[in-house]
Amino acid sequence: MTDTVSQSYSFPKAPQPQLPFVHVWPDANEVGRVWRPELGIPASPHEVIKALLQRGAPADAKKRRDWVAGLNTIHRTLLAKEWEPTSDGVNFAAIVCEVDKHLAPDATVTTDAGNFGSFVHRYIGFRQGQIFLSSVVGAMGSGMPMAVAAALRRPGTQIVAFLGDGGALMMGNEIATACQYGAAPIMIISDNAMYGTIGMHSYVRYPERPFLEGTRLTNPDFAAWGRSFGAEGITIKSESEVKDGIAQAFAVKTKPVVVHCLTSAIQMSAWRRYTRSETLP
Repeated sequence: MTDTVSQSYSFPKAPQPQLPFVHVWPDANEVGRVWRPELGIPASPHEVIKALLQRGAPADAKKRRDWVAGLNTIHRTLLAKEWEPTSDGVNFAAIVCEVDKHLAPDATVTTDAGNFGSFVHRYIGFRQGQIFLSSVVGAMGSGMPMAVAAALRRPGTQIVAFLGDGGALMMGNEIATACQYGAAPIMIISDNAMYGTIGMHSYVRYPERPFLEGTRLTNPDFAAWGRSFGAEGITIKSESEVKDGIAQAFAVKTKPVVVHCLTSAIQMSAWRRYTRSETLP
């Protein structure tokens, strides 16, 4: 249970949930750390679900079917591969949805910390056999090292890293390790020229401030930067270039690939868009 899953700790509300709360997690130190559960179970969620399934459905089967159908409708709506075009760059949803089409059954996906990760959480249809690596506490910079480590650990399999421009500038130099040792991860960099998460919180909490104030970034040409290490470099500047650009990235098998995506600042995350009436600075 993290910030994203709990909608910024509002549902369930921390520390006292609004509804009866059962917390299941393998690490006993995590159970009850943020929320006060009525029942805390330090166990594998998979094993708990298997045990519950063995007990069968409740007596009121129709009521339960209606409830499950309603939840399934919400789930399918959220996962639908739909997005709105943006005027200031590529909606990162288009990039992530295209990547999802190419992921192998045993692919490893990593994300750095940042709002761009919300598109991965929403639009990548993670399947059994695939691996997802990410940070929990929101510390930036881990996405690239995780991808390089995964590529060295699992040679011959797909390794895809989603990075923000800020995180890529922090630890992106680890691409040198991939080039040195022959690893071949694909790095998808969302470049909206800002610290997206900080900008979003400023936008929400301090509406009187100009958008992007104090969060702008001056970025390099990430594709050229990648090529300077010996990686393949690809740039995606518009939605019309997404399909071919991603296909080109996945066609490279023998060296790292950096995909520089010039993305929208208006589309702050997979869930929130800039809506003020004033023109973006």
